[in-house]
Amino acid sequence: MLKKIKMSHDNIDLEDLNIILLLLSIIPYFISLIYGNNIIVIILLYLLNFELFYHLKKIKWISFLNYILPIIIIGYIFLSYLDLSFIQFDILKIVNYFIKFILGIYYLVNVFLIVKDRKIKYIKGRNRLHSHTLNELRKSNINKFYKNNLEYQEKYMNDLGIKNGSDYYKVINNNVKNKTINELEEYVTLNYLRFYKNKKYNKRNVFDKLNIVFIGIHVIILLLVFLVR
Repeated sequence: MLKKIKMSHDNIDLEDLNIILLLLSIIPYFISLIYGNNIIVIILLYLLNFELFYHLKKIKWISFLNYILPIIIIGYIFLSYLDLSFIQFDILKIVNYFIKFILGIYYLVNVFLIVKDRKIKYIKGRNRLHSHTLNELRKSNINKFYKNNLEYQEKYMNDLGIKNGSDYYKVINNNVKNKTINELEEYVTLNYLRFYKNKKYNKRNVFDKLNIVFIGIHVIILLLVFLVR
């Protein structure tokens, strides 16, 4: 059971997030970040970033922030239980602002990396091939392939002086037909497979379960900001 859960978790593809929804998520995130002073909200914002980072390519300086932030947050919790009245400035507020600043940078970098990778793949996959059936691909390309092979056949026979109606002519003519069919099937198969390979990219604007969970997490954190003070 745990293995299945971990496998499903590891197979999450952040590039399947709706790009508009991803960019709009910055708004509730930063509202939560600015107005959320409760330590629970801060921890949830960190965990959200950690989850995003987990599924992205590792970057050294982001990795550093990823592991230093928990230490700072734990230190902030301990400081909140200490008597710091002897310090002339509000050190808790300074640490709070620092944590929020780092969390803001952390989130923006994560979103940038997701958008950057997804945008490149989406543009590559979007215009490569329209949705056609196999028969439609055959009908739209059969004449082109046959014409090309026929021109090559005529040039070949003219160069060798082969006469129309001869046995050799009939063999070559049959070979041209077979060659056309084979080349057409290869072309159709490759393009049909390419279409379905890129279909995943074309569907990345679909509002699926992953997108619902993603925006749901932001909404829950935002609600906690105003409910938990």
